Amino acid sequence: MCTHTPGEATTTMQPCPPRSAPYWLDLGDVAVVPLVELSRLPIEPEEFFPGSGQIPSATWCFDESWFDREASRLVFTIQAFLVVTENEVILVDGCVGSGKPRKRSHFDNLDPSWFTEFTNTGFTPEDVSTVVLSHLHVDHVGWTTQRTDHGWSPVFGNARHLVSQRELAYWSGDDGRAAMTRTGDYLADSVAPLAEHGLLDFAEDGRQIGRHVDLLDAPGHTPGNLCVRVTGSKAELLLAGDLLHHPLQLFDPDISTRYCVDPNQAAATRHDILTAVTARGMVLQTAHFAGISASRLNKEGSRYTLVPATDTIRTGQYHRP
Repeated sequence: MCTHTPGEATTTMQPCPPRSAPYWLDLGDVAVVPLVELSRLPIEPEEFFPGSGQIPSATWCFDESWFDREASRLVFTIQAFLVVTENEVILVDGCVGSGKPRKRSHFDNLDPSWFTEFTNTGFTPEDVSTVVLSHLHVDHVGWTTQRTDHGWSPVFGNARHLVSQRELAYWSGDDGRAAMTRTGDYLADSVAPLAEHGLLDFAEDGRQIGRHVDLLDAPGHTPGNLCVRVTGSKAELLLAGDLLHHPLQLFDPDISTRYCVDPNQAAATRHDILTAVTARGMVLQTAHFAGISASRLNKEGSRYTLVPATDTIRTGQYHRP
C-alpha cells in the first residue's frame, strides 16, 4: 500500500498507479529525471483528437506503447521532470497532485506516490530552487501544494514558481474560469496559494534559469504555454510539455487537441518548434508520451518519426550526486 506524505491530511485514496521502469537522461553536466505520476492513462481517441479515426491504425504512432488495441484507447503518461545542474535543482511542472478533488476519475484524490518518485532521487523539497509551470492545466500544477493543517500549502517553499503572465491572466479571466467547469477550480488549491505565499513570478520567452535552462514561448495549446530548453555539455534537450500530447501529432502535426485554446496557433507553433528541434538535433521529451520516449526527430515530407536518443538514456534510479 502507498503511504501518506507527512503532514498531509488523510483522505480517500485510489490505489497506487502502475510504475514504468525508472530512467533518466544524461546530458553530460546536466541530468533530467522523469517523475511519473500515472504511467498509462487511457483516453478515448475522439475525446482528445476529433477525427483521429481517419488515421490508419497500422501507422507507427499506434504502437502498443501508445495505444491499447484491446480497449481502443490512446495511452498517455502524466509526468514532471527534475532538471539537475551543478548549482540548480529545477522542477518542470507538477502533475495532478495528491488528495485533490478532480472531476476526471483518473485524477480524483490521487495518493501521494509521486512524492516518493521525487524523494527517491535523494532530493528534498527544500533543495528545489525553481518550479517552472509550462502552463496552467490541471495535470501540470497539482504538486505545487499539499493539504496541511493550514490549508493548501506550498510543497517547494524555497522555490520561485514561474508562469507566463499571459497564462495566469487567461485562467483568471472569464474564458479560463468557464473552461475550468470541466475540471474544477484547480487554481484555487494549486496556484493561488503560491501567490499568497509570495512564491509566484512571471516568466517570458528567453528567460534564463542558470547556465543551462531557458524558456521558450509556445502559444496555442494555451495562451502562455512554455517549453523548456536544457543545454548540457553533451546534448541539448527540449522539454516540450503539451506542444504535443501523442505521437500521432508527429504523424500529422496539424492535429491539435480538443482542449487547445487556439488549435490553429497550436499547430503553427508545433510546426515551427519541431522544425527547429530537427535542425538542431535536439532530444525531444514531451510530458505525455508513454514509456521511454526521449528521441531525436527525422522529418519525412510533412511528417516526423522518432529516433530513440540512446546516447542520453540511462536506465535505473537516478540518485543525487
